[in-house]
Amino acid sequence: MRKLDFPTLIKEDFETLEKRERQQTTARLRLRVQFLRLLKTQSAMSIKAVCQTIGITAKRGYQWWDLYKEKELDGYLQLHYKPRRVRLSSEQQGQLRQRSSENNGFASQREAIKYLQNEFAIGYTQPGVCLLFQRLKIKAKEPRPANKKADKEAQAEYKKTLSRE
Repeated sequence: MRKLDFPTLIKEDFETLEKRERQQTTARLRLRVQFLRLLKTQSAMSIKAVCQTIGITAKRGYQWWDLYKEKELDGYLQLHYKPRRVRLSSEQQGQLRQRSSENNGFASQREAIKYLQNEFAIGYTQPGVCLLFQRLKIKAKEPRPANKKADKEAQAEYKKTLSRE
């Protein structure tokens, strides 16, 4: 098996790679630049050794190397992540918030799944509803019950007299 001469195959110099690594705000991209930098400095002699050093699989390392050879550094440092589109319209989200804020609201996420299916004909899984509720800031917990006989003015007065040290 032939050995690749990574210092000559990687066109950018060490200082450029080090600078680009510090500039990256995304951990994934920082790891990609670190991968190239370690290959350039020959701190490890093979892609497998570099992958073990930075904690990725060898398969991912070879994919990154092929991507770098194909697209150069600027193309190599682009993530092609496309978020999924929102299934509920803003009006439907408002209706869901309204229903969840009512006293009888939803007893469980399963009930919310049935509501979404019946009202909007949109199928959600339980983890999907969990993420939807997080995004819409719908919380399952109710506030602690208050004593019916409590005197609110006396409680407010008491809170004002507490010393804050």
